[in-house]
Amino acid sequence: MDTVGKRIKSSRKKMKLTLQDLQKLTGLSTGNLSELENDKFLPSSRALISLSNSLNVSIDWLLLGMKIDYKSKNDFDSYDSSSLTPQEDEMLNLYRKLDDNDRQHIFNCTRRFSKEV
Repeated sequence: MDTVGKRIKSSRKKMKLTLQDLQKLTGLSTGNLSELENDKFLPSSRALISLSNSLNVSIDWLLLGMKIDYKSKNDFDSYDSSSLTPQEDEMLNLYRKLDDNDRQHIFNCTRRFSKEV
């Protein structure tokens, strides 16, 4: 993949997201997302951050196609989908489609559950 648009589209499809799904996650319009994927223009810094977080890829990879090996658990590439079971991967993809309120609700539920165990 030699362009930013191709990498965005590839990441979106790998996560089985539609343009509408990605629009909900990033706040970018489906028209802008389509134009980005078709290399009509480059994403702004805000769009890059949002796309990076939503697609779970580094900004370096989006822009340059380079994967940086981060050492910190808080860095973008700390999530390795190959280490997940198919069920865990599906749950993560479904979670990413939720809005902020639903994500917070799930977070609160899992926190309560982990304190009980």
